[in-house]
Amino acid sequence: MVIDSANQILEDHVNQLIDRLKKVDIVIGIPSYNNSQTIKGVITNYALGLKKYYPGCKSLIVNSDGGSGDGTVEIVDKCHTPAGIEKISTHYRGTPGKGSAFKTIFEIARKLEAKVCVVSDADTRSIYPEWTRALVEPVLGKGFGYVNPYYSRDKHDGTITNSLVYPMTRMLYGLRIRQPIGGDFSFSNGLLQIFTRKTYWDNYPYICKFGVDIWMTTTAINEGFRVCQAVLGAKIHDDKDPGRQLADMYIQVVGTMFELMNYYEFRWNRIMTSVQGTIFGDYRFFEIEKIDVDIEKLLDQFNEGYKKYRKVWKGIFSKNTFQEFKGLVEKPSDSIIHLSVELWAKIVYEYASAYNFIIEDEKEILLKSMLPLYFLRTASFIREAEHLNYEIADAIVEGDAGVFERLKKYFRNRWSYYKNKKEPTSIKDKIID
Repeated sequence: MVIDSANQILEDHVNQLIDRLKKVDIVIGIPSYNNSQTIKGVITNYALGLKKYYPGCKSLIVNSDGGSGDGTVEIVDKCHTPAGIEKISTHYRGTPGKGSAFKTIFEIARKLEAKVCVVSDADTRSIYPEWTRALVEPVLGKGFGYVNPYYSRDKHDGTITNSLVYPMTRMLYGLRIRQPIGGDFSFSNGLLQIFTRKTYWDNYPYICKFGVDIWMTTTAINEGFRVCQAVLGAKIHDDKDPGRQLADMYIQVVGTMFELMNYYEFRWNRIMTSVQGTIFGDYRFFEIEKIDVDIEKLLDQFNEGYKKYRKVWKGIFSKNTFQEFKGLVEKPSDSIIHLSVELWAKIVYEYASAYNFIIEDEKEILLKSMLPLYFLRTASFIREAEHLNYEIADAIVEGDAGVFERLKKYFRNRWSYYKNKKEPTSIKDKIID
């Protein structure tokens, strides 16, 4: 069963375009919300790439906008595309969020029977025409079902990916995909049929927002599709300070990842090691635009969280893990608190297990109580990598992911503990006002 009918999702002018085009080979979808400073460059570069590398293909560029008030849609309408490359902008319907924008793109691509669909962030400033070939060719020419991006990022960028999503995806499903939520993906028509199943959109509320990327990657890995990575060079986009701007994204991404762990338990329970995912393209390290992070803000938010959630942490951590954590934080006030990756991995495993066997109405509260710990781990990594270049810092991330993998037995034990409890866990009475 596919998602809602076109009459409910798609605007009239979009349905008219679909009726005229009938079929296309390539759809490139760009979700947007107030991206007037960057969207012209994104559309122009993809259009130039289509003209250069796929002149014989029938192509459509779709802008799915969330009600921008800064002239984004007007800029899209004025963008020139080469002859033979169609372009359209539409306001998506439904819950505001990146996933809802994708949902409209997916439906358009499905109705046009696209052979390959690309989705790409509208705020990217480092895009060039070769991204088109890098993302399209593995699907159109090599038979892969799903393509993840592989690019250089500043060591302070992608903190959710580096500290949590990459090591968890690697540990759970046995495939080393460096950017599971990178923002620039492509996939086949076969996977498109799965992405438009209504049941997913009904059962996983966060995929209408920032949870959509990890849902796509996790689904592709576990539904039997060949997954690879495409080298895209640098990823330079609008900065997001983890201490100030990433709280909602964190909850939506991590909540979706945790939900999918329950659904795919039958898969990850049989996996103990990981293999490197295929990478297309020549990759090299180079220094890119530095992102400044307010480390004091991160530590302040951890301290505030400690006051509010320490009883929650005691309630969900194993006795030994909590004692280790307590010894870390109960030091003289002038001491530096450093959360090691090994203790962080155990904490993540406590949360992942508790989340799946907690009272349903308390899941979001649980995720909020995890945020201060993420802030502490992010501050700790910043200190670890303070004097390192990007290449060495990335090696540390790989090593950290190896620690997550090594501790998978700990995760399984904690999962079994929560799964076998007679009553669902509750944390509401442990929050300190």
